[in-house]
Amino acid sequence: MQMLGILFPLAYAVVFICLLLQAFQMMRVSANSTSSAPSDRTGLQTVHPELLDQNGRVTSEELWAVRFSEQGEAGWAAEAG
Repeated sequence: MQMLGILFPLAYAVVFICLLLQAFQMMRVSANSTSSAPSDRTGLQTVHPELLDQNGRVTSEELWAVRFSEQGEAGWAAEAG
């Protein structure tokens, strides 16, 4: 019984250190991948169809954003973007 009392904290510490090292390794890999130029998987620049005019060019008109309030809030809000 005394042996389990010693092994459990040791095993817990070993597992914790392994998981911590893996987390840092994943963060390092993620940071290295975002440092390169982000690109679309197709290699083409993609635009939402709503942003295009009738001729297929990006529109220059003012865009609006609407925020819907929660049920408990009164009224609605519209913000020009």
